[in-house]
Amino acid sequence: MESLRISLNAVLPLFLYMVVGYLAKLGKLLDDEDVSKFNKVIFRVFLALSVFKAVHNSDLSTALRPKLLLFTLLGILLEFLIGIFVAGRISTHPNQKGVIIQGVFRSNFTLIGLAIAEVLVPTEEIAPVAMLSVVVIPAFNVLAVVCLSLYSGETVQPKEVALRIAKNPLILATAAGIACMVLKIHFPESVERAINAMGSAASPVMLFLLGAFFHFESLGKYARQITVTTVFKLIVNPGVFLTLGYLLGFRGMEFAGLIGVFASSVAVSSFTMSQQMGGDADLAGDLVVSTSLFSCLTLFGWCVLFKTLGAF
Repeated sequence: MESLRISLNAVLPLFLYMVVGYLAKLGKLLDDEDVSKFNKVIFRVFLALSVFKAVHNSDLSTALRPKLLLFTLLGILLEFLIGIFVAGRISTHPNQKGVIIQGVFRSNFTLIGLAIAEVLVPTEEIAPVAMLSVVVIPAFNVLAVVCLSLYSGETVQPKEVALRIAKNPLILATAAGIACMVLKIHFPESVERAINAMGSAASPVMLFLLGAFFHFESLGKYARQITVTTVFKLIVNPGVFLTLGYLLGFRGMEFAGLIGVFASSVAVSSFTMSQQMGGDADLAGDLVVSTSLFSCLTLFGWCVLFKTLGAF
């Protein structure tokens, strides 16, 4: 019962934030254009401050976990290869294949990772999860550009990819947090309070906006692609990589971080990138919707299972 309670407390708020966002959309309080604008602000300001405060308030000697970083990177690369296999089996359309591959490996870690880890392991420092951004964000961005470019006929430009990663607000926030931590830079209490408050607002507001992003009209059009990709994203991949992480001895906050990387839904940003790079944007949006909905159930199941096994 304790495992059920903790897992429910971790997952149910995520679902409720999305429900409220969807109801706000139905009530015409905001439209798709509003969601797009607000998402940019939240991602570039509030979420960046959330990552910054987590890193800045930590001890580098305990926050940096090389084994965890290496396992996460190798896991993402293997997910990418699994995505190539899946895409080749369920679609013959080039503009769909890159989207499916991205749907298999690219998760909502930046949105859900910190939020769920703080609830699952409230007694430990969140910094090791925030530090995963150093590996996760570059890996997701590089592999997304590669798969979408390969199937759109475009040439991958290494400089452009490197610049995109270097300008990512979460990478910049992580670097700034590390710099302040190493140089022992501290801010006045009023500034700290503002940073903490804005950072804490990031996940709820982004999940609210994700709910407002939901469109259900075209889900039937891609039934096979959505079903198979969703099963791999939420069941097969977490089953493989969370089990491996457990067997390798990751526990506590480390394992909570792996749940955010491998068991969360498809990243919202995958829709925007697909749209910009010639992928099937409708399919990309539907994958975000379907995996976001079902992840509330599967995340709960994975949390209960591994809480019962003593992973956190």
